[in-house]
Amino acid sequence: MDGYIRRFSYDGTLEGFLCTALRILRVKTMPDEICPEYRADASAEYVPVRTSISEAEYVYSLIGRRGSAEVQQMVSDLFLTDTPDMEKLLFEMIYLALRDGGKIAGDYSSDVMRRVHGAIRDLYREAQSLLVNIEFFRGEEASCAVIDPRNSVLPLIRKPLLKRIDLDDVIVFDKRHCLMLGRTGDRDMLSDMRRVALTMPDTGKEAYNVLWPAVKGAKFEVRFAGGTDIVPGRRRDYDPLWSMAC
Repeated sequence: MDGYIRRFSYDGTLEGFLCTALRILRVKTMPDEICPEYRADASAEYVPVRTSISEAEYVYSLIGRRGSAEVQQMVSDLFLTDTPDMEKLLFEMIYLALRDGGKIAGDYSSDVMRRVHGAIRDLYREAQSLLVNIEFFRGEEASCAVIDPRNSVLPLIRKPLLKRIDLDDVIVFDKRHCLMLGRTGDRDMLSDMRRVALTMPDTGKEAYNVLWPAVKGAKFEVRFAGGTDIVPGRRRDYDPLWSMAC
């Protein structure tokens, strides 16, 4: 099938994308399209790629060995961006890293790496701007906000947001990427909300009225995050909370 179909779909996580990259490298073909399952064209045929955490860790480790830790970070950062054809660009960068090594991290001469550097700069600028401008609705039990960023910035601003001493229990909902950051008690979470049967909120007050009771009462499966990084060489349970797709 892979010899005729050059469209690939994955589950929307970075782990799933890394497994897709490995599949493409193994069949030695340049993809026409790589996309999350929920963005796939219903009229087209795709090669669906199953997520394997061990394969994802192998690819991530390989990028570090053949490239560098800096290239690994660029991979996870680029995955959070709203760059057109992000998946194809990310695959091209991984291919360059495996071929040319860690020197690509400082390369501004190729079109691929210029696009990568520009997208990552834009990601961090938006994250910093949003971090200081989020407006919270202060409910009796929690502070809630709804954001609509171009890039998927919640994984970047998670830690500084949750360390704010003026906030107790918190929910921040990214309505563009259907991603929810939250804290209740001594636990925090970063959850994909695409398959949750709730009306998604547009305002902080709506988030307080809809999401906070559901989180507090465990009315849907809330995945509380522990470590959020792939650790090369160490197996862990599959955790889809890490680096949601845009």
